[in-house]
Amino acid sequence: MTRIAVEGHATRTHPAELGTARLAVSFAGAGRGDVLAAAARVHGALVEQARAHTESGAATRWDASSVHAFAYDEWVKPAADLGEQKVRRFRARAGVTVRFADFDALSTWLAEVLEIDGVELEGVDWDLTDDTRATLLAEVRAEAARETVARANAYAAALGLGTVRPIAVYEDGLRPSAGPGGSGHPERRMFAMAAADAGQVELSPADLEVEASVTADFETDAPA
Repeated sequence: MTRIAVEGHATRTHPAELGTARLAVSFAGAGRGDVLAAAARVHGALVEQARAHTESGAATRWDASSVHAFAYDEWVKPAADLGEQKVRRFRARAGVTVRFADFDALSTWLAEVLEIDGVELEGVDWDLTDDTRATLLAEVRAEAARETVARANAYAAALGLGTVRPIAVYEDGLRPSAGPGGSGHPERRMFAMAAADAGQVELSPADLEVEASVTADFETDAPA
């Protein structure tokens, strides 16, 4: 009896279907109350807009962190002939994330909010819907499994070992003594952003990849 161990791999690419914008609100100043008030005002406006986009269907989900403030020391030079002095300052921060299914709405919204003082874009993460991801994962898993059969048969034929039969199949990282493998989930990539006409931010998400890898053991009746 001869054992043949092989690996199968498959990949699918698909255009991004969801874009999650991560916005940060940040204000700094000498007064804790002032920076908290400024951050709370802008943060509240972003939350209202996020809620409106979700209710309209342009976005599918939103989340917001609470506004918080912290103190820090900054060294400043009050005059050319004076040395640096330590000044206590305060910074208030908060975050808002919105997951959009409508990329035109996302582009327009980003162009609007990035004009607001205190708002920064930390990034946009691209993803697939759950249904699309599940469909693609089923396809790549089946294709990866079929590849193990083809490879095992090719080795057996080359060695004159006859027909093979599977005895074990392992998902990536699950074979005993094997290292951890990939997640099998699509890559969540950042975006390329550029200024666009008509009050929009140009978004250029790359296609996302969904992949699967398996290893399988086959046996033949031929002697080793």
